[in-house]
Amino acid sequence: MRTPEAPRSTQRLGEFLVFLSSVSDEATVVRVAVERAAIALEAEVAVVLGPEGVVGAVGFAAGAVPAAVLVEAVLNHRFRIRVPGAGLCHLAVAPMNRRNQGYLLVARSGVDGFAADEVGLLRGMARALELTLETIRTLAAERRLMASLRQRQLLLEQISNIQRAITRRAPHQEVLDLITLGAHHLLGDDVVALWMCDPDDADMLLLVSTRGLETDVARRLWRVPLTEASVPGRAMLTDGLVVASPSGLTRAGIATDDADRIVAAMAAPVHETGVVVGCLEVTSRRRSRSYNAGDQEILRVFSEQVSLAVTDARTHEAMRRAFHDPLTGLASRTLFTDKLDHALAAAARDGTQVAVLFVDLDSFKIVNDSLGHAAGDALLIGVAERVRSCIRDCDVAARLGGDEFAVVLVDLTDERPAARVAERVIEAIRAPFLIDGKEAFVDVSVGVAIGVSGTMCGQSLLGNADLAMYQAKRNGKGRYEIFHPELRTAFTSRLDLEADLRHAIERDQLVLHYQPIFDLASVEVVGVEALLRWQHPRRGLIPPREFIPLAEETRLIIPLEVWALTNACFQVSRWNRQRTAGPLTLNVNLSVRQVQRSDLAELVARTLAETGLASERLVLEITESLFLQGTDAILERLRQLERLRVRLAVDDFGTGYSSLAYLARLPIHMIKIDKSFVDDIVTGPLARAIVQLGRTLGLTTLAEGIEASDQLDALREAGCQLGQGFYFAKPLAAAEIEPMLLNPCWSPASAQR
Repeated sequence: MRTPEAPRSTQRLGEFLVFLSSVSDEATVVRVAVERAAIALEAEVAVVLGPEGVVGAVGFAAGAVPAAVLVEAVLNHRFRIRVPGAGLCHLAVAPMNRRNQGYLLVARSGVDGFAADEVGLLRGMARALELTLETIRTLAAERRLMASLRQRQLLLEQISNIQRAITRRAPHQEVLDLITLGAHHLLGDDVVALWMCDPDDADMLLLVSTRGLETDVARRLWRVPLTEASVPGRAMLTDGLVVASPSGLTRAGIATDDADRIVAAMAAPVHETGVVVGCLEVTSRRRSRSYNAGDQEILRVFSEQVSLAVTDARTHEAMRRAFHDPLTGLASRTLFTDKLDHALAAAARDGTQVAVLFVDLDSFKIVNDSLGHAAGDALLIGVAERVRSCIRDCDVAARLGGDEFAVVLVDLTDERPAARVAERVIEAIRAPFLIDGKEAFVDVSVGVAIGVSGTMCGQSLLGNADLAMYQAKRNGKGRYEIFHPELRTAFTSRLDLEADLRHAIERDQLVLHYQPIFDLASVEVVGVEALLRWQHPRRGLIPPREFIPLAEETRLIIPLEVWALTNACFQVSRWNRQRTAGPLTLNVNLSVRQVQRSDLAELVARTLAETGLASERLVLEITESLFLQGTDAILERLRQLERLRVRLAVDDFGTGYSSLAYLARLPIHMIKIDKSFVDDIVTGPLARAIVQLGRTLGLTTLAEGIEASDQLDALREAGCQLGQGFYFAKPLAAAEIEPMLLNPCWSPASAQR
């Protein structure tokens, strides 16, 4: 089904208005209207029906317009007619309502009828044709009535000025002021005022343009209730021209302050797509002033000019919104794509190159969440201004949506200028933004893609820049990367891996390995850490470092960790029932996304209840990056876990956001010393310092990655309580580690054999 997009319909209506405004006689207007309507709606035929029959038509053979068939179809609301040479066609009809001017009809063959947007476009065209015909007819009537008068010349001059202002896209206020000035000049009255409905309150009128009204009075009357403006109010409510004598001027809109001095008043409604949206009012204090038919027609002409100006302005504004971002004023995605395609075509012709920069803010969400959406909007506006300042006038900057921007650089010979622009953008945006008296900082990641003459389309080039931007983020953010083909290969591989990961649980491809945790003093197994592995059907056993980051980016980490927690709790609960020694503790890793869940405590409690594992035997490991969140909600979730008697450990302590403040504030029970510190325990002070810190704060310390006996001796000497590592045992599948856990005579030496 043909369904024009709103911006395309707006463009076609704008083009229709331009064509109509370019001709001045009724016959040509009708001919142009049917021709443009048929083209815009891809119709075989188009017809204007008037009170006397067919006024104009296109698509029929000469003298073969079936007027009777068309009239019967309109009167009986038929939506299909038979057209000579085209067969059975779908029919769309739009009335030209005022003064019974008739109908605009189009018909086309094919399976699909006319979509709602197409019918709306046809109605807009009918309204524009109606207004144009009325204007032409009014002007024609006035020319006949006032051919010998100077007033006729002035009227034509004023209308011409107004039409030229509309055509050259003069500011809307300038066009309205021209209309009130023209009416004031031609009618010679004391005051002319243009009232428009308040867009926020349909019961109020706004004084948008005036001539002859004292400034202080205009300020008092800039916004009045519709019910208190009798002449404008009646004109709008009756949708007709109203002429009032002194007896009807007790509350006459602009004459409210001096109604007793007003001799005559007149108002004519203003329309937008057939709906009354305001009125043009004139008043006079001259004695014996009355408004004859000629005066009334002049006011109608000017009110119709307001209608045309309003319709044109709204159409132009809709087009502007379609092609420009309303917040920043940069090009929209639609305009950007069009400009990019034209740039590539020019580059192919001239033998030059085009570059696309994909610019994405790195920390926008933090600013938006902490300072509010208004501050976020202000930041986006500031970013747009800085991006624009980094490029030439011939280049194009756009906001693609959210916090994503893009730039087209033209007339390049190699990638070096694009790299320099990327550097300028990064440095410009890195400088602080002052928002509501506060400094806000953001970085950007930029992807650069170079378009070689005639080798790709705009969408492909933008996609390449997007991939390069993603690589910049993966490489640390706040930097740029230039696209190369290997990035697409890696991206495709990543997509395949993500697709497989989404099915890993349901296809039973996930497995848990367990690494024993030892009491360093007695060298007895006191617990295990559950480590997730992925047994891929083609790639074999995939280690966590290859799929856990991907799972975190795609939020798949949440179901993966729930699966791991549930199965590990079941397994360790079973082992504890079989052990003759003391029960094992179970260490399980939780990602930041998992801790952000509002129902985390309920999930853990339910899992413990279902699996039978005692809550004090569960240790949940969280990373230091969680504490950068710094929210009360995170703190409350950790305290809820503590109330369940579940213990919390900080994994890889000392490698991230290490702070005594959070150790003292949060319900932490254990710190795990990262392997990088354990490697230097024999000669270095850091691991010993962490152990001492743990003892001072009353926290259990667990050393990771113990691989040698001298490391074990040094950790014992420092007072570290627990440890794990290849010196004792590597992570093993449940079946492999079970003999170790259930055999009271097992020792690390036997495991190494």
